[in-house]
Amino acid sequence: MSISKVGGKMKILYMTMMYPVPGCPQKGVFCHEQVKALIHEGVEVDVIVPLPFYDDEYETDTWVFEGVKIRYIKYFKIPGTIGFQYIGKYLYLALKKAKIDFKKYDILHADAPLPAGDAIRRISKEYHIPYVIHGHGLDVFFSNSYREAKNCKKITEICIKVYEEADAVAGVSQKVLNCIKQRVDISSKGYVIYNGVDTEKFLPIEHENKKLEFISIGNLIPLKGHKYTILAIKKLVEAGYDNVHLRIFGRGEQETELVQLVQKIKMENYVQFMGYVQYEQVAKALQMSDIFILPSYYEALGCVYLEAMACGIPVIGCKENGIDEIIKDGEDGYLIQGKSVESIVESIKKMLENRRYKVMGVQARKHVEEKYSWRSSAQSLIKLYRNIIG
Repeated sequence: MSISKVGGKMKILYMTMMYPVPGCPQKGVFCHEQVKALIHEGVEVDVIVPLPFYDDEYETDTWVFEGVKIRYIKYFKIPGTIGFQYIGKYLYLALKKAKIDFKKYDILHADAPLPAGDAIRRISKEYHIPYVIHGHGLDVFFSNSYREAKNCKKITEICIKVYEEADAVAGVSQKVLNCIKQRVDISSKGYVIYNGVDTEKFLPIEHENKKLEFISIGNLIPLKGHKYTILAIKKLVEAGYDNVHLRIFGRGEQETELVQLVQKIKMENYVQFMGYVQYEQVAKALQMSDIFILPSYYEALGCVYLEAMACGIPVIGCKENGIDEIIKDGEDGYLIQGKSVESIVESIKKMLENRRYKVMGVQARKHVEEKYSWRSSAQSLIKLYRNIIG
């Protein structure tokens, strides 16, 4: 029975594998922030996090994190790609066994087609409850690790079915929706629901650095473009801008390669690897910086760009990614071509003219406050829910 009939609160079942867990409270924090914002707007949200049965890292079936109750449901899954096309069905059976009262929900919400999306598709059919698929990344059909799997075609077919039968499909950027549109016609039910940022946690503070502080936060993997940032800093130094410093936060498969690059080009005094940063420390790291650089060339919509802008620092990101829907080129940051050292250097030089980066930082903060708070994101999502409930 829908809220329009009973006049009560909207009730949502929110299912995602990207959510904080004991021991890793920063995992999927963007989903958690969205859930908190929905609750703040008066929506009742039950969060379910599916876990493979062999995942014994968490001994508890439930966990309350920052006032949100999370329930973990274990389902059958073989490690690797074998039988991956069946994991939605296995999760559906696990959910049925858990004796969840699905009839109380107005909307079923999942963040990926497998396993959560296929599971709620089956629940939707059985209980006649509308469902939403909300894409947060560009791997809208399967992750890159499944592209070479023998069952790749079957996996793709199930993902397509999940999108086709959904009552609405949301993406954190138009780029995400465009990826889905390559295989599924969602023109009548596609919605862009941008991520948000906690503007009370991420806010500017007055600081004056002895050196111009650049910051980059992201996994140390090739697609994040850290190599090009490092080479850009070298070119700046060679051009006489030697009062600069770059801090890189993150870990990943490319770490050794990047460290060796810095040593090879003798930039140890200018580039510092900070390692992994806890989410609660991200705001402080950004607040003590002047310019944020992350030339990632495969990005749905990185929350870290919004967090940097909220802290009052301009950003440099790549064109033809989700972030180009956020950055106002030349006003609160610069959009560059991917894999281009020269583009990064030229953008930085423009920002340094008459300390223009200070003015751009003010604009960045204003832009985020106006359009990209978590409250704004939640309100857009609620509007979507109401559209499909009727």
